[in-house]
Amino acid sequence: MTSAGAAVAPGRAPEAWDRVVRAQLWLAAGLVEIALRHRRVPDLVAAAGRAAASPAARWYPAGRRALTGTRLDELAADSGAFWRGDSACLSRSLLRGWLAATAGRRVALVVGVRRQPGTPFAAHAWLEVDGAVHAEEQDPTLTYHPIATYPLAEQRRAST
Repeated sequence: MTSAGAAVAPGRAPEAWDRVVRAQLWLAAGLVEIALRHRRVPDLVAAAGRAAASPAARWYPAGRRALTGTRLDELAADSGAFWRGDSACLSRSLLRGWLAATAGRRVALVVGVRRQPGTPFAAHAWLEVDGAVHAEEQDPTLTYHPIATYPLAEQRRAST
């Protein structure tokens, strides 16, 4: 049974799990923001890949198993946006990508630039999960030309 995308966990209402997971992801998004100021993107993606492969990754955030993958992704997006608002595409993508990789998905961070005559320069970061653009309103390659793709190198593989 689900409510607002969250699966009911024994002994705790979905809203309580939402709050628990949201708080942890908010802190993680803050750490990503700090890391973006001190580390290169390829280094952060590699670190996210290593972290996703860690045995501890399946436990973080605590309560994640009580939520659907879609709801967990929504909470990660909201947490990333808290720190930078609409310009949070890079930090939001790093956090969401790490969560997808911990679930055994194949993840790559893509960075693209917009180059249209008469418009200012713009860049955007998005995820490809299992080879498809993830959680974008429209295909970003219609507006942005991909200039770099960073796969999360050491990804966990789903158990068979």
